[in-house]
Amino acid sequence: MTTQKKSKTSATRQNKGHHIDVRFTEKEYNLIITQAAKCGMHKSNYVHDTVLGHQPKQLMTDEQEEALKSLSAARSELVGIRNALHGLPQEVRKRYFKNERFMTAWIEGVNYLIQHWDTIKDKFGG
Repeated sequence: MTTQKKSKTSATRQNKGHHIDVRFTEKEYNLIITQAAKCGMHKSNYVHDTVLGHQPKQLMTDEQEEALKSLSAARSELVGIRNALHGLPQEVRKRYFKNERFMTAWIEGVNYLIQHWDTIKDKFGG
């Protein structure tokens, strides 16, 4: 018994059967190509989706991907600090937070993360 394998394209795409020919100026065509590439799509799929009212999402740039990884690392650091403090008895935690050097370092660390967050946000156009 043999089984026929469908290609990934034919398995995921529905045969639509109808087409519409559309003409674009060179500038419009280049814009479509550029926008489709930013979304990781073929131009026909990009045009199809946008005409039907869908807004394809752009892929992250390498810079944005690095910023997101950096944010994840910063979050991990905060979680690690929280977990370390959470594991201490209440009296020890109180002593830490009454210590001026500890609080200064804590505030500097939090300020750094806030500034880092703003840098990351700027890379996403926010």
